[in-house]
Amino acid sequence: MGTEFNYFLSIIPPDIYSGTKATVCRYMAIFEAEEYVLGKVLRADDYHFLLFLSKAPITKVNDVEYHVKKGDMLVIQPWEGIYGVPGENKEYGKYLHIAVKKEFFQEIAAEIAKEGTFAFKRIQGRYSNHLLDLIGEFQLEIMNYGQAYPQMIRSLSTQIVFQLIRDLHAEEKPGREKVGRDNQYINKAILFMQENYQENITIRDICDLIYFSPYHFKRIFKEHTGRTPHRYLMDIRLEKAKELLARSENSIENIARLCGFVNPGHFAVAFKRSIKMTPSEYRKMHG
Repeated sequence: MGTEFNYFLSIIPPDIYSGTKATVCRYMAIFEAEEYVLGKVLRADDYHFLLFLSKAPITKVNDVEYHVKKGDMLVIQPWEGIYGVPGENKEYGKYLHIAVKKEFFQEIAAEIAKEGTFAFKRIQGRYSNHLLDLIGEFQLEIMNYGQAYPQMIRSLSTQIVFQLIRDLHAEEKPGREKVGRDNQYINKAILFMQENYQENITIRDICDLIYFSPYHFKRIFKEHTGRTPHRYLMDIRLEKAKELLARSENSIENIARLCGFVNPGHFAVAFKRSIKMTPSEYRKMHG
């Protein structure tokens, strides 16, 4: 384990810790635990988030009881006490424990709070599928590349913290409002495409802008637009190309460059596949 989170070795019973899968970087640690620590108050000088993947015991945070269930999430702030209440039922399932370094969390929270002081709207909420997607990406990155790409690790860690906060600040009945928030992010992505279609932009560029994982972004983008992000960007480029072919005297090679295509050959193939005629044929018909 990274030295930043070595304190877990002293507060978690060895028999429980030995069966816990840990994915750790300098900013956060994600533990996949199969057992709960019950009957013992735990405290640590970082931010901690528990994601309940199945049935869970009653949990106290600063002596306040929370009856949690599958899909719930709790936040424990620095030095707050968490206590798992022992009960007759010992058949509790897996959960995720995310520990976030205090300084890293506060850096992100300050951006969210702007000029004010950050405070959680609630300490119990529902975690999103998007958060689970991001956690999966983080675990895969560490498993495949370790710490070889620090900027990628920081980017994924940042996205996870943002999503933890967003999930805890979500409304209790998120149906219509979640659609509204997703629409907001999709609109931002579309505007980015419209303003940068001439460049060699990627899905990762867009996801870094809106703090979405590529998997989640592609899924909700298609739900909202009926097209994949790649198809949507291609359609923007083709519409711009049609305008230039009809209204300008630019060469086809120059139009390909101006519309963000890799080369004239790529432009010709994409144009004919979509418009059912070559760029030259379109220009003759509409010029």
